[in-house]
Amino acid sequence: MTEPPFSRLAIVGAGLIGTSIRQAVARAWPALAVTMVDHGDPISAIAGADLVVLAAPVRANIALLDAIEPHLTPATVVTDTGSTKRAICAAAAGHAAIDFIGGHPMAGAARGGAASARADLFDGRPWILTPRPANHSDAVARLDAFVTGIGGVPHVMTPELHDRFVGVVSHLPQLTSSALMHVVGKLAGDAGLEIAGAGLTDTTRLAASPAGIWKDIAATNEDVLREALDQLIRTLGDLRDSLETGEGIDAVFTSACRWRTTLDRSR
Repeated sequence: MTEPPFSRLAIVGAGLIGTSIRQAVARAWPALAVTMVDHGDPISAIAGADLVVLAAPVRANIALLDAIEPHLTPATVVTDTGSTKRAICAAAAGHAAIDFIGGHPMAGAARGGAASARADLFDGRPWILTPRPANHSDAVARLDAFVTGIGGVPHVMTPELHDRFVGVVSHLPQLTSSALMHVVGKLAGDAGLEIAGAGLTDTTRLAASPAGIWKDIAATNEDVLREALDQLIRTLGDLRDSLETGEGIDAVFTSACRWRTTLDRSR
């Protein structure tokens, strides 16, 4: 067992990700002191932590920057787990006293909440870090070691590149899955859903995700999502307009099969 890169951890937010981090830490470093801060708990409880993880929804994490600042020391490293990075990294840049490194574990579950948390949630999954030029290399290295220690695979990129990539490989599939389930449910109703096959279950697994978190994500990645949704809508329009000839089906299915093969190779 390697030594933990931090001596005391504070996690703000006891949902799926925050609770899973606590469980993963307990698995990797059982002796590491962990403080969980949730709704109604005093934010002063983070005092003394040398790593603070903001694991609330995106806009709540941004608001927390003001609240946590008085309780940090110059040695404290602060990161987050939000699904967008430009907004919080820009906000953190206005807090010169906070050594902030953006973070986003590319891991989750169809259902949120602490009840769905797992110690192995991050095993083998990408964990994106978005340090700013002002970050100390030691802080970045320690956070990298922390992520690796609890099972994640660190990837470093800019907040802008993160939001562009994640907007299309994560955010667009979520919106599409939820919209699909919405339309299918309205058209088929309870009786129709009773005869649905595994295909519907597979393609709408994400549709159980809570709306609150995704409202924050959409609001802080609006430009990327708008462009991606426009392309999806155009593609659906092409399919609709060529149903009789099948030209759209040929083009889309051929392309989709090729990209699905690429995705399978990356797993």
